Amino acid sequence: MASNDHSFHGGWYIQNTTFFRRNLIFLPALLMDMSTSAAVLGMTFYASKLGASPLVIGITASASTLLYVIFSRIFGRLSDRIGRKRVPQIAALCFSILYFSMPHCKNLTQLVILFPFTGLTLSAFWPPFEAWIAELNDGRPLEKRVRMFNLAWACGVMIGYGTGGYIYELSYMIPFYFAGVGSFIAVTVVTSQPKPLKQIVSVEGQSQSDNTELDAQVHLTKKFLYISWTAIFFTWITLGVLRYIFPKLISVLEMKPSVFGLLMLVWAGTQFTLFFILGATKRWHYKFSMLLILQLLGCLGFVIIYLSNSPIFWAFALMLFGLQTGMIYFSSIYYSLHGHADKGNKSGWHECILSSGGFIGPFIGGALANYINLKAPYVFCAAMVIVGLILQISLIRSRWLSSGKDMKYENN
Repeated sequence: MASNDHSFHGGWYIQNTTFFRRNLIFLPALLMDMSTSAAVLGMTFYASKLGASPLVIGITASASTLLYVIFSRIFGRLSDRIGRKRVPQIAALCFSILYFSMPHCKNLTQLVILFPFTGLTLSAFWPPFEAWIAELNDGRPLEKRVRMFNLAWACGVMIGYGTGGYIYELSYMIPFYFAGVGSFIAVTVVTSQPKPLKQIVSVEGQSQSDNTELDAQVHLTKKFLYISWTAIFFTWITLGVLRYIFPKLISVLEMKPSVFGLLMLVWAGTQFTLFFILGATKRWHYKFSMLLILQLLGCLGFVIIYLSNSPIFWAFALMLFGLQTGMIYFSSIYYSLHGHADKGNKSGWHECILSSGGFIGPFIGGALANYINLKAPYVFCAAMVIVGLILQISLIRSRWLSSGKDMKYENN
């Protein structure tokens, strides 16, 4: 009996050790978005404490995002040439140094100058890291790897926002140090990973499941790639408003920063749940109806924010928005990586497009909050969702996207 128990526990240990090693590569995604979420929360409330208007906060956030937009494709394509590991390794280290430095900003000018450089470091981290995930040779199909990646970073967002408000209330410095430590751990995890195979080799390592998926009609892949990129651009405009301008509304209504953190936790938790579901099924592949319905629900969420000042109603609104962002992000990253030979380039485009939306959102939202009223940005957000849907419907009907020309696929 004792030998049977020993055998059972030994098998359990080996199985769990294998699972841990297989999925350790996803931990940096959790750590980096955990760090980013906590630090962004800290930055917005600390900037308000230093006297920043919504417009100044919006411009600062937009400057960070602009650097992200400019350099995402550059670093993505660089990783296609020099490999996936080195670029995110250096990027996470620079990110850590920036956030360790930020609490020592004693006036608003210093904070406004320093914060935008976080966008530059993140642009060097995410596109190469996403391409690395797509090229893993672990026997799992692409949608399973994308699900693990999405669950990891979404979990990081949940932890970052869930704890960020509370630790900010203890001291404005703690969210920044929290981000610095988290991103430094990400550096050590990336460093511990074996050097990934170069992209030209990874094609041979594709599982049979992946190769079967690559047989999908080329024109559908091209069409849904551009539809999802359009959707994520407009969706991230609205997310930029929530991340950077929404805290000002909460401050003016004399609510605690922890309220904002908990509301964003609801958003991230809903997104996390949807990521789990989408990674378990293929039924949503190449179906525009799912994109349409969940974006309309997100639009309804912004109407609720505009009409109400209740955190309970806001929580419901952010749950609806979490369904939108979860569907749109999973679609965009999946179609960006599915079957393409130039994964670093495509993931760079994915990050560049979503961050372009993130650049516009805080800038326009901050101006609307500053010159009209604090609720005006949410009318703008609802309008952006509708405009995005109109463009997506036009792409669905477009003859220009009826063929797969100019797309580079691994199995061609």
